[in-house]
Amino acid sequence: MANGIDIDDLREPVISEAGRKVLAERAAIPIPFSMDGILKFAEGELDVPLYRGEFFLERLESFMLEGSRACQLSDAGKGFLTATTANLVIQRSRFEHLFQRHPEIEDIELNAPIVLAGIPRSGTTNLSNIMASDSRLNALTFWEGYRPVPSQDVLTRKVEDDSRDLYWKKGLEDMLAVAPLFQNMIDIPYDGATEETTLMHMAGTPVGHQNHVYTPDWNRWFWKEMDPTILYSFLRKAIQALQWLRGNNKRWILKSPHHLAFLPSVDRFFPGAKYVITHRDPASSMVSNAYMIAYIFRETQDQPNIEGAFEVATGMGQGMMGGLVRDIDSLNPADVEHIYFHEYMADPMGMLKRIYQRAELEWTEQAEGELKAYIDSHERGRHGGKLMYHPERDFNRTRNEIRAPYNTYLDKFPDIRVEESHG
Repeated sequence: MANGIDIDDLREPVISEAGRKVLAERAAIPIPFSMDGILKFAEGELDVPLYRGEFFLERLESFMLEGSRACQLSDAGKGFLTATTANLVIQRSRFEHLFQRHPEIEDIELNAPIVLAGIPRSGTTNLSNIMASDSRLNALTFWEGYRPVPSQDVLTRKVEDDSRDLYWKKGLEDMLAVAPLFQNMIDIPYDGATEETTLMHMAGTPVGHQNHVYTPDWNRWFWKEMDPTILYSFLRKAIQALQWLRGNNKRWILKSPHHLAFLPSVDRFFPGAKYVITHRDPASSMVSNAYMIAYIFRETQDQPNIEGAFEVATGMGQGMMGGLVRDIDSLNPADVEHIYFHEYMADPMGMLKRIYQRAELEWTEQAEGELKAYIDSHERGRHGGKLMYHPERDFNRTRNEIRAPYNTYLDKFPDIRVEESHG
């Protein structure tokens, strides 16, 4: 294929000069690689009391230490983990202070959120980006997910300059300097819609960092042993706080593949939610996700653990698809719309109309214009050629072998179209 992009440096990453500069800056981050060092740094940065919730700190420390032990973190990788963990401590502390100062936040009603949940690489990111363009809806933005609560000076209007978005604009630019093909995998501008995994981090469960760091024991705990009440009770409060900060009562779009593993908890903490479940051939899903994780591992490892990346991806698949098969029938069928990848690719506007009908959201001329404007300005492949995947070469597995563990998912949803190649 003339415009195909072959990612042939998974094991020995080729980093640009700009990317090497970013990695050097991360390696020089002056935060000790320990929870005590992180807490001392965070306390020095905070304008509110430091939050020391036991579960919160214990699980963050467990993730960080296992990452160091299990995957040979580079100096840049250690800097990445200390900086991001310090940010989580700071942001959770600001959340807790906000909840204490404004207990009325927990009384805020969330109007029937629309929950987008589907296996990785099945269209949920594209769907959430498109639906977020509907001005009647709230969606978490990329920068907001990392720094959701303003400083006290901004909250009290002592200063007008709230530069949280610019900080993460640079953060995304740095990431793309190290891993430029990431934008070909997931199209998220710094001010575009993103999933709630960044808020989940602030519950002590940094699930998004599974894409950066190999932590097999922690991952196993998350998918099989974690009490999801801790995660979703916080996530509800965080969404309520964001609605309070925005000062509106718009309906929320929530989106994360991780919700599939915990549907009863999602339904408990977001009553009245409407669900959009996206489906795809698990071979295509797992291949694409494994490549994305293996590629992103260059941010934290000089010689990325490719086999570990494949294990992370398939562990996600088993947790997500297993949870979906187990729990889908606990939801009211009238609240659920199933979207199949091949149908969505063939007729995205038709699928959107189905979603709006299921969500009991009026399809208006204004909404159609906003959705269409986004689609027209974000054509598929606009960041360059199509990525080419070679699982036999890179992971020593065929598509059939990759698909085999997910037969119960395919049996439960027989309308999934098996893909002979990655379309």
